[in-house]
Parts: sequence; structure tokens; C-alpha cells
Amino acid sequence: MDSHTGPLLLLVQANIAPEHEEAFNSWYYHHVPRLLEIPGWLWGRRYLNVKGSTKYLALYGVENMDAMARVMGSDPALKDPRAVEERAFFDAIPGKTDVVSNVYEQVSGTHLGHPLLTQDHYLSLVMADCNDPAQEAEWNAWYDHSHVPNLTRVPGYLSGARFRVKNDPRFGGKGMGPKYLALYEWEGAHCLPTLTEPETMCAEAKAELAEWNAYGVKLAANMAWNVYRPIASHKRFAW
Repeated sequence: MDSHTGPLLLLVQANIAPEHEEAFNSWYYHHVPRLLEIPGWLWGRRYLNVKGSTKYLALYGVENMDAMARVMGSDPALKDPRAVEERAFFDAIPGKTDVVSNVYEQVSGTHLGHPLLTQDHYLSLVMADCNDPAQEAEWNAWYDHSHVPNLTRVPGYLSGARFRVKNDPRFGGKGMGPKYLALYEWEGAHCLPTLTEPETMCAEAKAELAEWNAYGVKLAANMAWNVYRPIASHKRFAW
């Protein structure tokens, strides 16, 4: 797989019971700017599901592993007090289910932050493991050099990139997964019929879906696909 240097990506997904949704969103409104006070935390974006099973998504751009460890590290001595406080607030919110928090490093595609995830676009998000280690390198080569480039040429797609779970001892063995993440930016809501619905899907999207069904999906495990619309974006304040 290709290797891109650059910031790390923290992905957080969750569902929330309707009776606690207002409190959840009210807390998040202050939570993202609070994390961006921590050195090395560059930006944060929130999304709401329009297709798929996980309603809320938050993505954060983080400068490097030292900065990530201030929030996600297992050693209390490394943690920023603001991160400890925010985690306590998050844990106290009732009604959360299907919570996922993964740290990813980019491996191919449009560079994170240049311009990936710098504008308010719809996101198509695919998470998966490879079910056969013997074929994982071949599957990744197809994904990076055929599937993602082909999709980014489909009308409505703006960019595409792949990421892999970041392994680091400072996480203390925290389980993260699925291992691979593919992110695609779309122009907007008008793309939903032509990119998601079999009856109205455009010819280019149908052709690549056929390739995925013929090869890609056969080696995919623990796969999840969601499409999100943006609901909030924050950047670190620069003095």
C-alpha cells in the first residue's frame, strides 16, 4: 500500500436514544471546540446519517501521535486534563449504543486536509476488514489503485482516500476496528439517487459496483457503509 505522511484521523461513531439526543448534541456543540484547545488537535467535523445504520459521526484531524496520545492514550500521565474531563462527560450521557472510536493513518488517495475534509461535503464511509491475510496485500492494491481511483471519476464524487487503523503502544492495546476505512466526498444530496439507489444509479457507479461485487466484497469482513451529511465544523483558533 502507498504511505502518506500527514495528520492522523480520529473517527467516532454512535447511535443515541431519541430521548437523550438533545442532550447529546448540546454537549457535542461544546465538546469539539474544547478538544481543539489541546495542542496538536487541528479541526473537528460532525455528520448526521442519511443512509446506513449509525446515526452520528465525528472526525478529527490530529497533528501527530504525541497529540493523539493526549486524548486517546492509556497512560493518565500523558492525558490532557481537558480530555479527561470531556471523556467523563461523554461517559455520563445515557442512551449511547454502537460507539466506535478508531484512530487511522492515511495510506492512499486524496491527502487528508489537502483538500480532503476541508469543506462541508457529503461523505460516503466504508469500513471493512480483509477476511484472508494471504490475499490482503492484493486486495489492498486493487482497492488503492483501481477501486478508489475509479470511484473518484464517477460523476458526483469529489475525492477519495483510504486509511488503516494506527497501531501504537500508547493506546495500551485498545481494540479498534474495522482495520480499513475508505472515505469519499460527494457533491451533495442530489447525488443520493445516482450513487446509492440501484434503480436510479448512474452507469459509472453501476460499473464500479459490479467490480466490487465481483471481487472486493468477497474479501471484505465486518463491513459497514454509511452516507452522512455535514452538520458542524470547527477549526483550531490560530493566534
